[in-house]
Amino acid sequence: MRREIFEKMLDKLYPDKKIEVVSYEILPKNQLNESGEWIPDTPAVFVGVRFKDIDNIDINLTNYFSEFTGFEFSVSRV
Repeated sequence: MRREIFEKMLDKLYPDKKIEVVSYEILPKNQLNESGEWIPDTPAVFVGVRFKDIDNIDINLTNYFSEFTGFEFSVSRV
């Protein structure tokens, strides 16, 4: 998932909050198949966000984006 799409989704989910994406990194993942070979898997996305006056939103965003997109997300407050 591209950073621009993630930022647009944040704007739609929280239009009244100012959430700034400070860092965005996509890392490849692999999984072991039945033949014992490593094959590409969906990437993991690590996001650092900055915001005020919102508690526990990083946990909610991690779960929401992981379930919604199928990518493994880790959203944390910076």
